[in-house]
Amino acid sequence: MDINCIFSGIIAAAIACFLSTSGQAQNTIVNEGFDDAALPDGWSQQTLSDDGGWIGGDNTSLQSDWWDIAPHGNFIATNDDACDCDKSADYLVLPQLDLSAVEGLLLSFASYFSGEQFQGSTEVATVEYSLDEGQSWTVLQTVEGNGDSDYTVWENVSINLSSLAGNANVLVAFRYNDDGGWMFGWGIDDVLVYEPQGLDVELTSLSMASNLNVGGELPVAGLITNVGADLIQSVDITWTSGDQDYVQGFLDLNLATGESYAFTHQDVFVAATMGNNDIEVGISNVNGTGDDNTENNTLIAGVMVIEYGGISSGMYEREYIYYHPGDAPVNCPLVFVCHGYSGSADGIMNYSDFNSLADEYGFAVCYPQGIEDSYGYTFFNVGYDFQNGETVDDVAFLEELTDLFVAENSVDPAKVFCTGMSNGGDLCYLLACEASETFAGVAPVAGMIMQDIMDVCAPSQTVGILEIHGTDDNVTYFEGDPQNLDDWGAYPSIPATIDFWVNFYGIGPLESGTFSDIAPNDGSTVSYDKYGLDGDCGEVWLYTVQGGGHDWPGAFGNMDINSSREAWLFFEQLCSEPVGIDDALDPTNRGPLVQVVDALGRTLRHSTPTPGALLLYIYENGSVEKVIAGE
Repeated sequence: MDINCIFSGIIAAAIACFLSTSGQAQNTIVNEGFDDAALPDGWSQQTLSDDGGWIGGDNTSLQSDWWDIAPHGNFIATNDDACDCDKSADYLVLPQLDLSAVEGLLLSFASYFSGEQFQGSTEVATVEYSLDEGQSWTVLQTVEGNGDSDYTVWENVSINLSSLAGNANVLVAFRYNDDGGWMFGWGIDDVLVYEPQGLDVELTSLSMASNLNVGGELPVAGLITNVGADLIQSVDITWTSGDQDYVQGFLDLNLATGESYAFTHQDVFVAATMGNNDIEVGISNVNGTGDDNTENNTLIAGVMVIEYGGISSGMYEREYIYYHPGDAPVNCPLVFVCHGYSGSADGIMNYSDFNSLADEYGFAVCYPQGIEDSYGYTFFNVGYDFQNGETVDDVAFLEELTDLFVAENSVDPAKVFCTGMSNGGDLCYLLACEASETFAGVAPVAGMIMQDIMDVCAPSQTVGILEIHGTDDNVTYFEGDPQNLDDWGAYPSIPATIDFWVNFYGIGPLESGTFSDIAPNDGSTVSYDKYGLDGDCGEVWLYTVQGGGHDWPGAFGNMDINSSREAWLFFEQLCSEPVGIDDALDPTNRGPLVQVVDALGRTLRHSTPTPGALLLYIYENGSVEKVIAGE
């Protein structure tokens, strides 16, 4: 709403503000955008939690591992995922309202809420009021979520407060209730309390899936709300995709102030080809005339058309999501993106945003779906200790998908890569060991290599490796778990993992440095160490997120880098032709010997080494050769 004058807090007398699109007076009682992290003047909160309850900030500071929030500038939120504490009565209370001389009144706000169910609990969001200084509260309206945090978006909500008119001391509050479970949270922004005037219908939200299977149909649906004073009797709703407009008139609505109408347009969107589609929906011809305020009449829904496919692999019917931009070049690269333990292909597709990168750089992307283990959780089989009875072969699954896409979708078999989160990152290492003929590079994020995989790892070709890992990862420890204290299975530290590949390839350091700390509030920084040989696919890079957790930087956790973009840029710069291990270690490619050091890093110049001692021969091109000193 384009308001020319704004007043925050309580306004005791009626003060006129004007809409830029009309001459109607608009008395604004409260207008709060939470631009500061501190609780605004006049606002208060009640909480049983020990994490501070409602906290101000942006999406990077307020989200958590399992509850990522779409950007919305600065806002205020309560996050149960971050603390799993008692949030059954988290009240965010507006300044006290004197409504003794007020007639019609609306509350509108932006809401980010899933309404998720988890382990028998259901989170609940309500708007409540109190007429006794907050001693007791009455539910005015329940705010509905979509039930799936993977598809949650910011939505506008309007609630009629006219039933409270005539009362002098009114408290209105947003209440989040975690129902006693480990849930997600609720974000609030742009709170406005005002007396509506004139003819004003708002396109409040669109209820449309963000992903659609190619060839499918999507109803264009949403919610309109009367946020003015005049009765809304009819509107035209138009949606546009490309150059085509689809118009439908909705009659006999009879919407009073604050009332909403859920519409479904008679014309559906048909997903003819893969790609990103913007569907613009707008309101016009309100009551056969123009709306007094056109600033809230239009919304745009982004719909990604993808392929939900299936393939038989071994004894299992496997599923995947595939996206191939229509303008991708012939024989384009292919990137696999693998979810974590208990995750989903849909989930990592949404938070990694690899489809947008595929559009930008012209490559295909596939999100394999793990199957359920004996505990009912989706996984990729890398041989965890508690999954010793699992027989699924995920290496074969990805190789078969590669063959399929090469044969049917114009994919370059020499430019196939894989990245993944946690368990998906662990799979990357297994692919580097067992499928080096297929994968030219892997980029595990918060991943590790199982010790028993490392012990028998024998790739026939060099595979580029980029590991992105937080030093404070509390799931896949940066320092490793060599004694298998967590029952996943023994695995070395991340630095030891990098050393393994560096020594195996016989390569040396190329470059070290630190990324710019562009998000100082995320509590972490990122440094990098790169090893390799010029022009050799066998490059090994480590991005260390100092203070970072079990995160996918760029989506949640650290915001100095974007893991998805960094993975692709790493893949893109690798050489296009795989190099055999024997070729990579060919002494004729090394240049002159520069230095000889022992296992402790001491330089040997004129002294004679102890027979049997391990020596490292370092050559001009940075490669390293291991030599055992003779008798």
